[in-house]
Amino acid sequence: MFASVAAIIVLVSQVPVGGPVPEHAVVAVLREYMPSNQITIKHGESIRFVDADPTAGPGHSFTEDVPEGVTPKFDTDVVPPGLSKDVPNIPSLPPGKYKVHCVIHDVVKGTLTVE
Repeated sequence: MFASVAAIIVLVSQVPVGGPVPEHAVVAVLREYMPSNQITIKHGESIRFVDADPTAGPGHSFTEDVPEGVTPKFDTDVVPPGLSKDVPNIPSLPPGKYKVHCVIHDVVKGTLTVE
């Protein structure tokens, strides 16, 4: 089952690291060859990116898709399989749609909507 799963993203209400587990959590899955994957959060929420793909090689990233030479508003860098990282700058993003991708695997992509 997990062979086709490229990455899992856990969306949680903003809490301090090491803080209590939020009551509200939504799990979205980015799968290979599904470029229309939609992830929606409310303004101020945060995202913890969990790489649950044991076949990912060095891992995956959760990176804003921007033109070459433009600095992305958010980027986890590469997260090795089995590890997770809070995605920087997500709670401060203005409402809108943001294309996301993995910097290593072009087929892992989707859209983040901040409401």
